[in-house]
Amino acid sequence: MNMKNARAEAKPVRIVFSAALAVLLWFVPLNAGPQAQMLLAITVFTGAMWLTEALPLHVTALLSTALLIVLGSVSPSSAFSHYFSPLVVLFFGGFMIARAMQRHGLDRQIAIAASAMFGTNPALFLLGLMASTAFLSLWISNTAAAAIMLPIGIFTISRMKKPDANYAKAVVLGIAFAASIGGIGTLVGTPPNAIAVADLAEKGITVTFLDWLGYGLPFTLIFLPVSWLLLLVIFPLQAGGITIKGKAMAWKAEQGMVLGVLGIAALCWLTSSIHHIPDAVVAIGAVVLLYVLGLLRGDDVSKIEWPALLLFGGGLALGAAIDSSGFGAYLGNLLGSVLGGQETFGIYLSTIGFTVAMSLGASNTATAALSVPIMISLAASLGIGIKQLAILAGMGASLSFILPIGTPPLTMAYSSGYVTMKDMAKAGIAATLAGALLLAALAWLFW
Repeated sequence: MNMKNARAEAKPVRIVFSAALAVLLWFVPLNAGPQAQMLLAITVFTGAMWLTEALPLHVTALLSTALLIVLGSVSPSSAFSHYFSPLVVLFFGGFMIARAMQRHGLDRQIAIAASAMFGTNPALFLLGLMASTAFLSLWISNTAAAAIMLPIGIFTISRMKKPDANYAKAVVLGIAFAASIGGIGTLVGTPPNAIAVADLAEKGITVTFLDWLGYGLPFTLIFLPVSWLLLLVIFPLQAGGITIKGKAMAWKAEQGMVLGVLGIAALCWLTSSIHHIPDAVVAIGAVVLLYVLGLLRGDDVSKIEWPALLLFGGGLALGAAIDSSGFGAYLGNLLGSVLGGQETFGIYLSTIGFTVAMSLGASNTATAALSVPIMISLAASLGIGIKQLAILAGMGASLSFILPIGTPPLTMAYSSGYVTMKDMAKAGIAATLAGALLLAALAWLFW
């Protein structure tokens, strides 16, 4: 039997395993009511399906929503409303802007121009690649940012005056790390950010695009050079300079127009406290403007990351059900009994550690969908800031740099062939620990 067939036959086994685990846990006495008991079973089933990737993640999200309606006493209108919530609309707009950037080559143009500013010194050029990747990831998905920058990074490897295996490892991992670090910086950078904000909105707590910048951007600006330095220490460079040829490209009118629309949208998001136009409405306005200007075509809407939006909506529906059923409060109280009496910094660090541990077996989006509602309940049981723990859980979901499954950029870095699992674990453990400590410290000192 070849490996392909083995993987194909393993999926039904994973589905049966997930279902059996859920049925088994149905009989675990919670003393929290039958609805909470059912939500335990559905949550475990969904989590196991996400962890084992028995089905595509967005298909599991849809299945989870169906189970909430059929078995979890959730109304269809309530469950499906999460699939086009204001935060999903905001992400839809972000994806469409990203599509316009890709269609007209603006993303690559920005990346090449920014990277070229750092000269031909290998260490500084690596910083340029990482800074460019992080900047792109502020506005488009970390997957798209890594997909744009990895070919550029691999090209620079071939431009070394003499081969340097350490530089190759630092480049591919640096781009993957920077994609996740940049994604933390803005509300539209990666789905876990929006999941945290949407779950807070269910509690009547509003976090705007500008609010998130205050939490995420300082971390991005500090952690990016920290991760760069870590890579240089772990993979010390041995070769000389880089020769860059044929990089400059003339700017096109369409690229300037897309950049203008992005600038208008970003300005509106940053000044929402003045004009009071919801972020989602700004996103829709930007999409309409892109079509009016002829910068998008009718079929472009079919080329965005719909699976991510479906996964996002399903995660929100599950999170809301966890909260309304009492299951979230039960888990929060259980964790609270363990963490009770700890200092605030310890609670913050434990929150990040719990989320990172979950992300070792699932994508950052699935991790956030499961962990953020639990942390909101934990905050309520401990009597500390709900907003802080939810945002920490959302950001923490993007802080796993250890295994390829954590984020698509890590998967792409590993598949490049330049790094081994040992290389990824060596650099990833150091980056994850440093990121967790920095994020907990920033939250403790300034949030």
